[in-house]
Amino acid sequence: MESTLTYFIAIGVAVLLIVQAAVFIGIYFLAKRLVAIAERTSQLQTRAEYLLNNTEPVLKMAQGVMSELKEAGAYFSQGAQHISAIAEMAKDEVAEVKHLLGDTTAIARREVERAREKVDKVQNTLAVATDQFARTTAMVQHSVLEPAREFSYLMFGLRRAFDVLFSGNRLPVNRAYQDEELFI
Repeated sequence: MESTLTYFIAIGVAVLLIVQAAVFIGIYFLAKRLVAIAERTSQLQTRAEYLLNNTEPVLKMAQGVMSELKEAGAYFSQGAQHISAIAEMAKDEVAEVKHLLGDTTAIARREVERAREKVDKVQNTLAVATDQFARTTAMVQHSVLEPAREFSYLMFGLRRAFDVLFSGNRLPVNRAYQDEELFI
């Protein structure tokens, strides 16, 4: 009877040792996973620093998270509880960063759209101004320059007629009028 009891105690102790070993292996894998989470958090911090140079409060919070993760590695027995809280904080920070990036992207898109609208408006204004300038130039040519040119031709003809009428004598053959030279 006593040997049976010893046998059961030995089996119980063996089962407890196996459970304890399983718990230690589970804690090891949990610690490994926590280190991976800490490394991913470190990568997220680097990305956040790169993207958000002017967000000092976010960087300070990320540094606080990193210091808490380092303390969690030192205090492994308390680390399991702290790391879950830190992981939640990291998720919240990532959500805030995503929200901030979404807002920034939306603002940038809106500003680009406004700039495009203004460029289109300037282009349309320039097209209208160019068209009006062309119309004005054509109108000035048609209504001012053509009548002035015709008047000039008429005055030249009258002057030439008066020269011929009042000169009385013909010019010698070796001397010709300038317009005749141009004509020939």
